[in-house]
Amino acid sequence: MSYTSTYTAAPVAGLMPKLRQSLDAFRAYSADQRAKRQTFRELSAMNDRDLADIGVARGEIRHIASQAVALR
Repeated sequence: MSYTSTYTAAPVAGLMPKLRQSLDAFRAYSADQRAKRQTFRELSAMNDRDLADIGVARGEIRHIASQAVALR
């Protein structure tokens, strides 16, 4: 009786580009989150009068920070 192996190695040729793409996507996401946090901190540090001068209500800060990242 002979033994026949049915195991075939998975192709790794497409693995590196996929890993690179995933890493690039993670870096872009991290940069967006960093910009969002920075915008949020800067607006939160402003007093109500300064916010009113630029037409922003304190309750809108989180939304504006998210939109600022989308416009980047």
